[in-house]
Parts: sequence; structure tokens; C-alpha cells
Amino acid sequence: NPGRLVNLSILTSLASADDEFRFGVVVGGSGTAGGKAVLMRAVGPSLAAFGVGDALPDPKLEFFIGTTAVGGNDNWGGSASIASAMAGVGAFPFAQPDSRDAAISFASLAIGPSSARIFGTGSGQVLAELYDATPSNQFTATTPRLVNVSVLKHLGSGVTAGFVIGGSSARRVLVRAIGPSLAAFGVTDAITLPMISLYRGSSLVASNENWGLLDAPRLTAAFDRVGAFRLSGAESRDAALLLTLEPGAYTVQASNLARTAGSVLLEVYEVP
Repeated sequence: NPGRLVNLSILTSLASADDEFRFGVVVGGSGTAGGKAVLMRAVGPSLAAFGVGDALPDPKLEFFIGTTAVGGNDNWGGSASIASAMAGVGAFPFAQPDSRDAAISFASLAIGPSSARIFGTGSGQVLAELYDATPSNQFTATTPRLVNVSVLKHLGSGVTAGFVIGGSSARRVLVRAIGPSLAAFGVTDAITLPMISLYRGSSLVASNENWGLLDAPRLTAAFDRVGAFRLSGAESRDAALLLTLEPGAYTVQASNLARTAGSVLLEVYEVP
């Protein structure tokens, strides 16, 4: 039951039916084989139970391997298999079988990269969640893991994501908030001065606003080790943290010190 990433979530707002954001996931790990059981949710109406009064009325999601859509969902429709998957990972249940929340599960997602697109009808807040759905008592050394989870999102004052390290041992992780280096991928509205702050509960664990002020060679070696693209230089003003974390729930906040709107790529990697 090794320490591993088992969940990534983000609560954010979509301004209109034309607004969207992307979730990325890489399944794998050295010595693993076979498929990965995962659950993906886009929660809108069921957020009312948590006091969210401006929830997105009809969230939708699409799942891709490469550029090929391999599944999607608009309304979950009270699916018994989805309800069972939610209970299995400890996710809160949807409010009603006919709620317009969206969810999709895969019994055997292939090793490699995939992504999800979250959008919807109307505007409001949406909670996007990705879960490792392999039961802990069935986890072995060859079971594929979530080795990278990420979200590309346009932000205003900031964005907060949560992730959970499961298992019974500590896990070394790399967390990045990338703005300036996105220009190499054609992102023209990237934020210029990203900052990341990592919390456990209300306690600040670590923060960074300029990865080049840390040990750039050590961080670059970590980027290469996990297969992450290199940043455009130690002076790029992207943000990164390399930490060993005990099992538990964490939140990471990405903000722009320039206080302007733009896009940011927030990433969490398992580091072997």
C-alpha cells in the first residue's frame, strides 16, 4: 500500500457556456502494467448541500486519449455503477438520481496520458474531481498509479486545487505553477508572475514564486526524472516545489503576483 496520488480536485467558476478548462492525467509508474480504474466527476447542482449558491446548473465533461474522445457525460442519471464507484472512493454522493451533475468511470484506463474537458450550460461554480478507484486492498507493486495530474485554467485572482496522497508511506512530489514557459506551447495569455502556496489544512507547508531562486539544478533533474517539460530558464519566473509529503489531503493555491488575469498550468507529479 505505497504512498501515491489518489485524488485531484478543483473548485472554480465558469463564466459562460463558452468557458471551459482542461484536466490532465498520466497513468503509469515504473514496473506497472495493465489498466487503471478511475472516476471523474464534474459537480454542479449537488454543491448546494455545501452552501454553494451559484453552482453551474448543468456541468458536462468529455474524456480524451490524445485527441480522440473515449467517453463523456452530461447527466449521470442515477447510474448504479457510478454510485458504487463514488462510494468506493469515499466521494460525497450526488443530491438526486436526476441531478444534472456529470460523472464517468473507467475500469481500465490505459497507461499513458489522457485528459478531460470540463464545460457546461450556464455559468457558476463547478467542482472537477479525479479519483484513483483501485481499492487499497487490491493495490500491488504492478498496479498503475496516477503519476501526474494537472489542470490548465484561466484565472482571475487565483485558483485553488486539492490533492490527496493515499497509502501508508510518504511520497515525494513535484508541484509546479507555470505561466511564462507556456509561451513555448502557443499560450498567449499566460500569467507572468505565478506563485504557489501548499497547505495541509490551514497550515502553510511551503511556497514559491520564482523557481530559479531555489536549487535550479536539483529541480531541473526532478523535471527530467518525471518526464516534465523543462522551463524556459531559471529566470522564467515560473514556480515549483519539490517536497516529501506524508499521506493526507493538501491544497495548493496558484495566484498571479502581477494581479492580472490569464492562464496557468498547475501540475502535481509523483517523483520516483
